Amino acid sequence: MTSENLRLFFAVNIPKEVKEEIAEKLLPLIPKEKWRKVLPENLHVTIEFLGHLPREAVNGLEGKVQELESFEGFEAEMNCIGQFKGRVLWIGFGKGTEDFNLLGRKLQEALELRNGRFHAHITLARNKGMGKKETDALVERLRAAGFKKTIEVKSLELMQSELHKAGPEYSVVFSREFRAREQAASKKGIQAGQ
Repeated sequence: MTSENLRLFFAVNIPKEVKEEIAEKLLPLIPKEKWRKVLPENLHVTIEFLGHLPREAVNGLEGKVQELESFEGFEAEMNCIGQFKGRVLWIGFGKGTEDFNLLGRKLQEALELRNGRFHAHITLARNKGMGKKETDALVERLRAAGFKKTIEVKSLELMQSELHKAGPEYSVVFSREFRAREQAASKKGIQAGQ
């Protein structure tokens, strides 16, 4: 009997209301004839793509990332739009970038991987045939929309991706909650009322 393989990746999921706001303010600016847009419910930050692994590997992955429970949650601000070589449109982060980078490194250490550079972003769409000049102009239109949103990063999820004709369908396999962020006042030893 052969083991079922799952297509897996670690991600930070973003709140539903933020997905809806991206769908309302940014996705309509992207022409569907030339770009394959990510469905709003699938918007996320990929931290590590694992590929196809046997179902039995999930328990081992869960054990390996146990130590990430001590990782402190953080705020991240989506505030920039970019592209990867004209093939992918994305929204990136200003505040929180270093925290995402640290999370990526800690996850790679826990999984004993060496995949190199990581760039925290949310993929908005993939190119189906728009040229460079048009893509550059599209990026400028998206930037002009002035989209900024701050999110609380509180957990890391192992996601399963099932590919279908209509597009991928993602489901959470397991989630690791991060340690709650300490308030700035408590870090400085300031008590309420002083």
